[in-house]
Amino acid sequence: MIKTKLRTELVSLVETAYGEAILTMKRGEEEKQLLIAECGLSDVVYESSVDYYLDNEHWTQEKFDDYWENGGEDKEIDNYVDGIVDFYDDDLTWEELETL
Repeated sequence: MIKTKLRTELVSLVETAYGEAILTMKRGEEEKQLLIAECGLSDVVYESSVDYYLDNEHWTQEKFDDYWENGGEDKEIDNYVDGIVDFYDDDLTWEELETL
């Protein structure tokens, strides 16, 4: 018998009026939700991104701000969400995920 490998897929990302970012993922027929930001996804991603680029890539704040304002924000948010979905693309981590 051949076992089909399940994949975790992004279903939706919703940001509420309160700034909560809720990610809905699906694996097989099962959907789960995960709160990935309580106070605005952009703020959460900005903090981790600015730290990374200034510390690891040795960018100036001005260079980072220019990047962020010219498409970098969307790119970093996409990478952040993709990273979360990839993390839960595993049977064990998926089972540990508590839904909202």
